[in-house]
Amino acid sequence: MGEKQVIEINSDQLERLADLANGEKQIEIKSGSLKDHFLTYSYELLVGVMKGDELTRKGVHIVHDDMLEAFKQLDVFLAHIDGLYHWTNNQTPIHELEEFEGLENYYVTAFKITGTEENKSVILTGGKMGVYGTIGFSTPKIKLDNSNYLYVEELQNRLRIVIEQVEAYMNGKTAPQYEQLSMNFEAGDSDDDEFNNAKVD
Repeated sequence: MGEKQVIEINSDQLERLADLANGEKQIEIKSGSLKDHFLTYSYELLVGVMKGDELTRKGVHIVHDDMLEAFKQLDVFLAHIDGLYHWTNNQTPIHELEEFEGLENYYVTAFKITGTEENKSVILTGGKMGVYGTIGFSTPKIKLDNSNYLYVEELQNRLRIVIEQVEAYMNGKTAPQYEQLSMNFEAGDSDDDEFNNAKVD
């Protein structure tokens, strides 16, 4: 019989294994920023001896189109908070806001979540295109729980999708990478002979 192998696991590793077994989240996404189809994001460690630490990573892979679409779904909130829809009332559904032609001038490039538990808020950053150029700006903190913001439920749902896309990016979901195809041509000896023996009149 072969020798038995002994695997040593320290208390921190054991705690992480237990968390994984219980389905407990290991991290929490805190921010994400898009620039030239690349993502910079930060997350907080939720378990282990370094619990509470916040780490920032700068992605070197182009994001998937799903990520771009998820960010685009936040544009309407940036436009709403900027006052684009001053003609609306508290009964206007969000899909009607998205049909307004002025929305195409707004874009969200980043989000940042602040606070903890029931005091969480989000800040959206982006810009709007005007006649004389682009103006960049950020929203005030928008509370996500017990909020008086009119479209907070829609904001929560769409922000959750963005966060899911950031988590997927961490796990390798990026834009498709196409390998360059190469073609190999095998020249026969007869072709070489014909070329070498060719005469120029």
